[in-house]
Amino acid sequence: MKKVTVNKAKKNDLNWINAKYCEIGFVKSNYENEYIVIAKVENVNAGLGRLVKIDEYNIELGGIYTFSKFRGLGVAQYIVRNLCSKNPFGNANIWCLPFENLYEFYSKFGFEHCTTIKGPQVVFEKLKWCNSENKYDKKVILLCKLL
Repeated sequence: MKKVTVNKAKKNDLNWINAKYCEIGFVKSNYENEYIVIAKVENVNAGLGRLVKIDEYNIELGGIYTFSKFRGLGVAQYIVRNLCSKNPFGNANIWCLPFENLYEFYSKFGFEHCTTIKGPQVVFEKLKWCNSENKYDKKVILLCKLL
């Protein structure tokens, strides 16, 4: 089995991170209000993910991406597990906007559908944007892990 490691990104990784996010149409990262990690398989960059601070009580888990060459190795699980366990933003609700087909994956980490819970307006606006015309070819859903 190949060794997967996950480490906090350094500020000088930001250009590379944002180039990767641009390739797949994800929003760029801002190092100042995010906790970003890079996963490696045998010391080769294999994926990335981030927590974005929304406010004192809410953060967003997002930007989870495994590079195609490394899919099937559990890289995304390592990323999400690391982000949830090493969350530097303290006791906050974690919001997540994954593609609908990934619900089972995120539920393993305690995320649930959150359609009736009042959350931060910015998350609901992003959900609406993600599901607007021509953004993605899959439906995006709202999940949360309330603390």
